[in-house]
Amino acid sequence: MQPVGYRYFTEHGLVGEPGLYYDYVVGANGVFIRAENRFISATICVGDAHIRGLKPIDTRVVLKCGKIPWRIYHLAISTLTADALHEHYLAVVWQDGSYHLKMPPQESGECWVKFEPLPDRVMEFHSHCLMRAFFSMTDYNDEQSLAIYAVVGKLDQLIPETEVRVGVYGYYEKLNLNEVFGDV
Repeated sequence: MQPVGYRYFTEHGLVGEPGLYYDYVVGANGVFIRAENRFISATICVGDAHIRGLKPIDTRVVLKCGKIPWRIYHLAISTLTADALHEHYLAVVWQDGSYHLKMPPQESGECWVKFEPLPDRVMEFHSHCLMRAFFSMTDYNDEQSLAIYAVVGKLDQLIPETEVRVGVYGYYEKLNLNEVFGDV
């Protein structure tokens, strides 16, 4: 099996050999990357196109263990707001049959944070202190696995800003909070 698969989405289904890590899939509406791990299954567009003779592909992101509870989102925001003048990193991990919010040992400053990623992480949060929430070039370089990523900014406001996306090995698709969080 090859590390990367190259496939086509025809009226008879997927044609081509799947890859070990992920597949590029060509459909009527473009080129997509499709990957999954124990926690996430994702198919996102990496290039729009109009290709006759193939079936269209839908963008799809599935949290295999269900949506993350809203209480974890609110706990993350509270934790990041508690020290609004330093960047911090938090991870949502799947352990013992449920989601947990973890803060690994880290060093941080106003515009940086250093940490070791945690195993079994499904989602990563990091803060941008008083700046707006946006994904920086550092974020694009660092966020290279299959995971959900969030950046939280404007921590000095009553309701901080949050941007969320799924990352699929260097490709990204913006998500809204309701696609990731839900009542459990």
